[in-house]
Amino acid sequence: MSRAFAHQGFRVITPCVSDIDRLLIHPATIDKFAALIQAVYADRMLNPSGQPIGIFAASYSGGIAMLAASRADIAPYVNAICLVGAFTHFRNVLQFIIEQEEIDEYARYILLRNFLQQSKHHDDEIVELLNIAIQDNGFKKERPLLPDRLQTVSAGAVNFFMQLLNNASFRSELAYQAFEEINQRERWTDYFALEHRLDYVDFSVSLIHGQGDRVIPSNESVHLHALLQRRGKNSHLILTSLLDHGDLNLSKDIWRETNKLAAGFGFFINDLRAAQPH
Repeated sequence: MSRAFAHQGFRVITPCVSDIDRLLIHPATIDKFAALIQAVYADRMLNPSGQPIGIFAASYSGGIAMLAASRADIAPYVNAICLVGAFTHFRNVLQFIIEQEEIDEYARYILLRNFLQQSKHHDDEIVELLNIAIQDNGFKKERPLLPDRLQTVSAGAVNFFMQLLNNASFRSELAYQAFEEINQRERWTDYFALEHRLDYVDFSVSLIHGQGDRVIPSNESVHLHALLQRRGKNSHLILTSLLDHGDLNLSKDIWRETNKLAAGFGFFINDLRAAQPH
């Protein structure tokens, strides 16, 4: 994506955010994104024109980027944002990932690992098994490492881990207990409440979401679009069967869906160009 935007004539900065690299879920990442937006805007080597910047972000990072950009002190630095498969209601996405059977297990592994690590349910063996499962899934390893590791950890850890994966009621009870513990301590639902933080959005918002997204359901973007429209904000929404959770999903409607996807990116690019100095 960075190369594609660069080929359109834009200066593209692709930052490395350690929380994202580490697959860490925590509201403190919002502060880091806000500081990053401010730093890029203010740096005359990165942003010679001094104009508000455009932001492209996907999935969990998309929700975090929107939360950061919507702050009163940050919104003036943003001209346009394009979000692909982003969340609006953190608790709704949590429920979807934990309870739905037909989902991408990669997201479930990440969520469970974060909740276990940050709650009284922390267990080093279980966290290690989840980390291995994340790597096996994320890197699509031809020879997964998890089966061998399950042979060497304690029987209790194997039983607990398999219940997390296969017992929906056990998984739900543990995940919600962990989340409520963290939420009472750190007020995550307050920090992640995007629907209450849109008053200062004066930039355009382009929303693209795969209709069959099995990680963050498409109604998250539908709802955000509706919230923005009710507030009179400049928002565009594209739902497409060409994407699931960011990956291409080819179908018989490929040409029609490709045009829709191009239109979604076109909204974002046109808004960026409109703000460029002539």
